Amino acid sequence: MKIHTYLFVFMSFIFFNELAAQINNMTYDEAINIAIAKQYPEYHTALLKVFDNFEQELIIKKVISDGSYENYVKVLTKISKDSTYEVVSDFALGDSLTLNSQRYNYELINIMKKVPLIHYRNKAQAKSNLFNQRASEIAAKKKFFSRSDYASLLLEVYDEEDFQLPTIRTQLYRFLDPNTNHIFYIYMGKPTQGE
Repeated sequence: MKIHTYLFVFMSFIFFNELAAQINNMTYDEAINIAIAKQYPEYHTALLKVFDNFEQELIIKKVISDGSYENYVKVLTKISKDSTYEVVSDFALGDSLTLNSQRYNYELINIMKKVPLIHYRNKAQAKSNLFNQRASEIAAKKKFFSRSDYASLLLEVYDEEDFQLPTIRTQLYRFLDPNTNHIFYIYMGKPTQGE
């Protein structure tokens, strides 16, 4: 009987180590997106549909020729060199995202509670956090943060795989959408005594 108990404990140990290894092999940003798809499947499906519709609008308006990563890089590069570069779109992305969130009672904070960042501390820094950190550094150094800075930072921090993640695509599309008043919050540092 003891051998069965030891065997069970040993097999359980192997199973949980395999599970932990799988968790540790993904990034925090990937884990957040997987959790969104699992906890809010209808929201996730509707979100991807909104993305497809917005992308089609960008193609129709000739902002991009297709949905390839290279086309988005070209647009972001143009904006990074000229902050007045206009993206034309009649699609109400912000409204679509808000309605989608309300319809499916989606709240990112619920996902973040289920996927604590601390479990991913041994991996490279979460790119979403790195983006915010770099934005804060740029704003502190320059005393402002321009549209060109934002586009440059998207190109600096994220790669082709990242742009496939719905949370990163939301950030990209909100930035590109001329009809969305996207507010970007960044950490500007601790308060200091005025002179």
